[in-house]
Amino acid sequence: LIDFPSFPCQRQPVLSSDVTDISSLQIETCGGWKKKYLETKKITSSLEEILTKLREDLELYYKKLLMQLEAREIKMKPKNLANISDSKNYLIIQITEVQHAIDQLKRKLDTDKMKLIIEVKMRKQAVSDLQTLKTELAQK
Repeated sequence: LIDFPSFPCQRQPVLSSDVTDISSLQIETCGGWKKKYLETKKITSSLEEILTKLREDLELYYKKLLMQLEAREIKMKPKNLANISDSKNYLIIQITEVQHAIDQLKRKLDTDKMKLIIEVKMRKQAVSDLQTLKTELAQK
């Protein structure tokens, strides 16, 4: 699951009982954050389950492919004892392994990018909410 930073409303101090309008705005802001978080969490959890299943299927496919290529290499060994490292099949195995490693790095990069984007958006929203609260406080 994607971990969102803590709600900004948890970090905001309650000013005093005299400023009820600001407190209600804080509660409203907090409720909005929680609502958005819970909606996103519902959607994200089901999508992440699907993604996990697809990644498992991809790993299984990769392992089967590698096993088939290695089995073919073993069958060809008696014929090519001198040229084992030069065989097409050996090169295909190496290419497949490198491509798999590249794909894993790309997935990790995409995940990290997504987390960074979420963090930036959450920070911008927190700054915006803080600015709104400051403006409301200044008007009182």
